[in-house]
Amino acid sequence: MFTFLRNLVGRIFGFDREINSLHERVRELSWDSAYGMYTRPAFLQFALVMPRGTRYVSFIDLDKIHHLDQELGYTEVDRRIKAMFSMNFRRSDVVARWYSGDEIVILFDSDREGADRKMVELAKSAHREGLSFKFAIGDWAVGKEPADDVIDALAENVRLQKASNER
Repeated sequence: MFTFLRNLVGRIFGFDREINSLHERVRELSWDSAYGMYTRPAFLQFALVMPRGTRYVSFIDLDKIHHLDQELGYTEVDRRIKAMFSMNFRRSDVVARWYSGDEIVILFDSDREGADRKMVELAKSAHREGLSFKFAIGDWAVGKEPADDVIDALAENVRLQKASNER
């Protein structure tokens, strides 16, 4: 009865259209269509509802994306990144664009060996698209530490890798 009344009032005052529009906007903001993956806010929402336990997370920093954007154009680079990540991940793995266009995070629903195997496959897929990347994998104690803290530590590891390669 309550649901019926709420829906009726929503229709009368036009709230239902506004609510449906907001729901659609949230769905749009959760998905990065250029890369064919989730967004950072969507990833963090998944992180909040993950069952406790140990999961493996990879932070990826794509090499020279800004240079490639200038050389090949944004559309072509987006296509290559999307193709790179179109390989077979588990349906329960979560792949998300992080802060910028060259940072990606993967939450693996597998053991460390499975995560390592996927990263080898991803490197091959990147190579086929003319891309490369640096990455770090770490374990995340779900429910005991914030996902952001783990990912920040992995990002710092990758930053140090890139800095040592530039010397």
